[in-house]
Amino acid sequence: MTAPVRTSHRLQLPRDTDPAEVLTMILNVRPTAREAEDGAIEIGDDVRLVPDRTPRGAGRWTLETPRVREDPVPEGMVDSHGYGRAFPEGLPFGVERESLDLAWALARRLYGAVVTDGHVRLEPHPYHVRDLTVTSPHALAPESLTQLLAPLEPEAELDRAPEEASRTGYGLTAPLPGGDVIEVRVGRSARPVALSALEWLGDAVDYQLVHVTANPEEDAIETPDAPTAERWQEAYRRIGVIAGLIAESVGGYVLDLDGLLVDPADLA
Repeated sequence: MTAPVRTSHRLQLPRDTDPAEVLTMILNVRPTAREAEDGAIEIGDDVRLVPDRTPRGAGRWTLETPRVREDPVPEGMVDSHGYGRAFPEGLPFGVERESLDLAWALARRLYGAVVTDGHVRLEPHPYHVRDLTVTSPHALAPESLTQLLAPLEPEAELDRAPEEASRTGYGLTAPLPGGDVIEVRVGRSARPVALSALEWLGDAVDYQLVHVTANPEEDAIETPDAPTAERWQEAYRRIGVIAGLIAESVGGYVLDLDGLLVDPADLA
């Protein structure tokens, strides 16, 4: 039987990045991951993240993964992660894609980059993912959430509040400059992996904070220009303040769109 083909990509993080922080973030989405005796992180599915132990290797990791490829990105199509540019002969698929997505998320959160096996550098913009979710054991009625957010977002409007779902299944919309909006969507929790050990998760509520851009194609931009980056940063700032207030008021945890926990202290 032929052995599966393997490949490796490089995760480059700031030199002062604590390896324990890397493991903690991976555990948010891969709870069975573990640290091996040699310091490598066994992620699962035969995927390993191996630290560079050389004198100049601080912050560098090698992502060892099965190599699984599919068709290339159609000509003219762009993607936010830059995979079409990095893998012109065929996109990563399955286990390899999942492991690359994880490395990309770590690079985004920790201000790093991913260098693919084809030596293409992928450097996620820190505000490429603006959406946050507060998962809480407590549900606010529509009027209570409106009052809570009024000092921060006085122009926010309640856009759906069905009587039969007085505490879930509704939303608010707050305008942003340029036609963008922040949507606050309240509903039953998607039960994020990072919180799977919590006893109250089965009855939890998600407050999803979503940046909806005026141009839907904007989310596929790999490298934003300066005006776009400024709008993204401002949207994330306002979403972060809202998330922090909701978490402080009703309790719970804040997660980003990749399922990684976010410290509310970092959102002020």
